[in-house]
Amino acid sequence: MDADEDPSTGLLAPYAPPFHFSQVVMLTNEKQSAVLLLGLSDNPLIGHDSYWLDAQMHAPSGSGMSVLDLIFYFLFPPSHDCMDNALQNYTDATMTPSSEDAPPVMRVTYVCPHAQTLLGFYSAQVSSGVTFAQTNSGPRAYGVIRDFYLAPMEQADISGITFFSFEAQREGQIGRAAPAHYNLPESLQGSRSDFFWAIGAPSPFPFVADSARNTSLLHVAFATAAAASNNKADFARLLHGIRLK
Repeated sequence: MDADEDPSTGLLAPYAPPFHFSQVVMLTNEKQSAVLLLGLSDNPLIGHDSYWLDAQMHAPSGSGMSVLDLIFYFLFPPSHDCMDNALQNYTDATMTPSSEDAPPVMRVTYVCPHAQTLLGFYSAQVSSGVTFAQTNSGPRAYGVIRDFYLAPMEQADISGITFFSFEAQREGQIGRAAPAHYNLPESLQGSRSDFFWAIGAPSPFPFVADSARNTSLLHVAFATAAAASNNKADFARLLHGIRLK
């Protein structure tokens, strides 16, 4: 795999899930059309438990800490150019009214173009753009997320590390034009993009504050669209290869 510069949340940082990363490495494998992210963050999960985490991660996108929010803000956010255009030029934006049952809110949705690269492909698979909203509780910004199937949470204890793993599979197959547009193998046509996110820490998982232990969290994210591949097994092999010093 080749190391690539990790995408920064940038202007989206105030609206992202409450993980503050101290280290992030993103690796891309063009041959296998896969992306891997490894990161260390602080621990906003203290005082909660695995049931709470499960509920949060399976909440709808835009809720604050769902797996789709993590993927959008920290793995495949809109490009810096799109964010600059969205904030400075609204001529191509569309106004989205609130539903009748929701409190009054103004939303502006901006459609983001995607680079013709592997990262651009997955960014397009995750979202079509970004929505800015003014609400009674202040401004918000969140992704226009595609339709996904969220698998049940899984817990695994591997080499002294407890991982809570989540999978989000894109509903709908990759069309004929996408591989050519993003310079990807034609074999991806008809497959589905699949996204994984695991949150880990030395066992026992630090849901309780302990001054004697380092409570940093390890994040492992993986995006793949490999045809005729067991994506879940591939992600499990990645987790089994991780060691903490």
